[in-house]
Amino acid sequence: MSTTTNKPAFLSYLHSFRGFAIINIVAVHAFAFSNWEETIKNSKNPISVVNELLFHNSTIYFALISGLLYTVILKKKGYPQFFKSKFKYVVLPYVFFTLLYSIYDDNLIFQSSFENYLNVLPRNFIYGKAMFVFWYIPVLFFLYLVTPLLDYIQQIEKWGNWLMIIIISIPLLVRREEVMELYNGDFLSFHNMIYFTGAYAAGMILAVNLESNLVWINKNKILLALLVIVSSGALLYFILHDLDRIGVFSIHSSLYYVQKIALSMLILLYFKELGEMQPKWLQPIAKNAFTIFFLHAWFIFLLLGYLWPIPLFVFIFKWNILFGGVLLFVISIALSMLVALLFRKLFGKYSRMIVGA
Repeated sequence: MSTTTNKPAFLSYLHSFRGFAIINIVAVHAFAFSNWEETIKNSKNPISVVNELLFHNSTIYFALISGLLYTVILKKKGYPQFFKSKFKYVVLPYVFFTLLYSIYDDNLIFQSSFENYLNVLPRNFIYGKAMFVFWYIPVLFFLYLVTPLLDYIQQIEKWGNWLMIIIISIPLLVRREEVMELYNGDFLSFHNMIYFTGAYAAGMILAVNLESNLVWINKNKILLALLVIVSSGALLYFILHDLDRIGVFSIHSSLYYVQKIALSMLILLYFKELGEMQPKWLQPIAKNAFTIFFLHAWFIFLLLGYLWPIPLFVFIFKWNILFGGVLLFVISIALSMLVALLFRKLFGKYSRMIVGA
């Protein structure tokens, strides 16, 4: 199957989509930690519910973007270049930050000895335990490893597309395991590998004949918008009524998947229709998205000690928890981008192999 996409135009709106994705990921963590004390008392408080509804499971955007990028950009360069690129710009930054964050234990206290540090490194590398957001990186490695298989399936003329559609649909039946469920064990979960393979495969199949697929999305945008509204409404109902598990099946996981996949198509269409008018403020965020991913959680933890009085001092301002979340969000992104800038100044093009930007 051939790609009919014009590369420069595609990169422009995909770049904006990447910026949108990292904003969502930082937002869910910033508002969750700002609202942490209140959530312990009442997990259904309005800020917590809205935060989950809008931003939870936004990692699906990143998985879909990775699939899009492979098909449109990296596929034509061949597998050796694909894996070389991922090793340099994903594995190496992951190693760097894992080495850095492993100086702390699970409670963010310095390791009591160098021996303890060395003991936790293998676990942290394999399972993404150095920082709670790192759970996604081993899953991403799995997606890279199955890329040749997915690519092969796509090339099968008679039933390849149907098999890809089945793979894309499997997350409707496979429950994503949440970080808090895995916290006391190992983050790496076979369920999560399968779950995010669906979004990755969706990106791959969407990128084949991308222009035609975007025309289809445009024709069906009202239907997709209704799908977002219905899935969001259903999520709100099931969250408020504590309804989720049916055996091994998760209603929440399935609805989040539908919501985020449908949103991905609409957001991609929106940025595509902007053409050369992509939001300028979003471009530096998109450029530093990977560094922001690696750093934002650390800066949120660091800032909590200074900003904690804002969400706790409930008599100042009714929406102070929201205000604290906004501060955590803005400052953690700004500091992450500052680190990226400093590393580029110090190491030039090699900074991408250290901090991802």
